[in-house]
Amino acid sequence: MNRTVGATLRLTVGGGAIFAFGFGALASVPQPPITAATAAAAVPASSPIEHMDEPIPHQARVAVMIYVLATPEPVPAVAAAPPPVRRPMARTAARVPSSAPASASGGGNGFSYGYCTWWVAHKRYIPWRGNAAQWWWNARPFGFAEGATPRAGAVMVMGISSTSPQGHVAYVESVNPDGSFVVSEMNWWGVPGGGWNRVDYRTVTSMRGILGFIY
Repeated sequence: MNRTVGATLRLTVGGGAIFAFGFGALASVPQPPITAATAAAAVPASSPIEHMDEPIPHQARVAVMIYVLATPEPVPAVAAAPPPVRRPMARTAARVPSSAPASASGGGNGFSYGYCTWWVAHKRYIPWRGNAAQWWWNARPFGFAEGATPRAGAVMVMGISSTSPQGHVAYVESVNPDGSFVVSEMNWWGVPGGGWNRVDYRTVTSMRGILGFIY
């Protein structure tokens, strides 16, 4: 019987070769034995070579760059300055010096500025009008009481004289234990530093020329 011999050459990973022989059907004609050299020569030069176990190609490494955004450090909050504490101002009673001018000006009270009537109307409410000597009679229709005793806050009224042809009025500031009293006035020429648009303080010890007091 004849046999058909086929050989396949396989390469291994290490570079060696493996020969595989395949036998076909047996022929009835006897064949001489085939040596390895003959078999090798019988393999055509163009026999396919199958590469076994070839390594899987490695994928290219991708460089990955990770950016980390820096978080700004929190700025410490500046404490707000506390609001200033307002303290009430101490109120002190100030007296006008004898030679000082009036601290207020204008004719808002109905009388001419700089005169005795203006000053008294500046110190307290006066609803009537007229010259100083006329106040004694003009106050009565308005319901104001009158008398001969000085009181703090009262209006002292002086009549017409050679030195004061229109009379004179002053404001009683205080009454002393001995019966004398202190007045503030404007446009009084009887004391040093007095006169028009000037305020002075004097102590009255006599009732001469005084018509009375309006309360």
